[in-house]
Amino acid sequence: MNILAQGDCLVELSKVSDKSVDLILIDPPYNIGKDEWDSFGITKKGYQPKPYNGESYYDWMQEVFIELSRVMKDSGSFWFFHNDFRIMSELDRRINEMTDFDFRNFIVWNKMFPGCKQEGFLNGFIQVEGLNNFQKMAEYILFYTRKDLHLKLRERRLERGVKSLDISKEILSKTGGVTGWYSNIETGKNYPTEETIIPITKYLGFEMDDLVPKFFNQKNSHSVWQFDFDSEKLGHLTPKPINLLKNIILHCTEPGDLVLDCFGGSGSTAIACLETNRSYHLIEREEKYVEIARRRIANVADRLPF
Repeated sequence: MNILAQGDCLVELSKVSDKSVDLILIDPPYNIGKDEWDSFGITKKGYQPKPYNGESYYDWMQEVFIELSRVMKDSGSFWFFHNDFRIMSELDRRINEMTDFDFRNFIVWNKMFPGCKQEGFLNGFIQVEGLNNFQKMAEYILFYTRKDLHLKLRERRLERGVKSLDISKEILSKTGGVTGWYSNIETGKNYPTEETIIPITKYLGFEMDDLVPKFFNQKNSHSVWQFDFDSEKLGHLTPKPINLLKNIILHCTEPGDLVLDCFGGSGSTAIACLETNRSYHLIEREEKYVEIARRRIANVADRLPF
């Protein structure tokens, strides 16, 4: 199922079914005045938004986060881009208080590194005389999964009258003794594994997707990522690199999974999904960007084998 919908993100999100999305990957307005769509009555400092049509940037983003929390599967993950620390800190506070997203990591997208395509161009900014601060040549990505999935275990176990010891006895130590493997999962210290999920399913009925956020280590990344920025633009001021988006998709989804981007822009997330055999659901308000996305999607779809 591939969808490219034109409309307001909150209106279109309200049409998405509960817990139906495997990965949420968004590049929302930063509220730093980059373009008309990126200004919510900002001040010169860029992190003190004034009311805009009765709602502040933070209030609006909070509504978006609440909707995104509703539509994400328990095994899913949520990623969003930004570049202003103070705005990000307030957004994270609201996410923590108003949703059940659980912060996992802060990724630095480094755009300036030896061998990058724009190395000479970017070096020119570093070597300017008279600087009294560092040039910003990075953006940031925040990574979240579902909070407190382990709490379902105790609730279900008590409902069914199952003793913790009975589950623990299903996997004994090498010497035949009972260990605390199950209690460590029920208290959230560990996630289930392919081995330990078998007795959990037997007694409680839960599968891996009920308890464990998807993560497939590609063995190519830590918390600083080096990707060239997309200098082609293709009609949009701030497109994200396809390879960067694909890196997120490959880490957190399987072929056929559904990726949601409610700030679809010129369609880069859809392209990354098509090239990795994932489904996409894009929402974009601006007609001109929707048309660009449609053309890009058509061009890529014609040359793919699947």
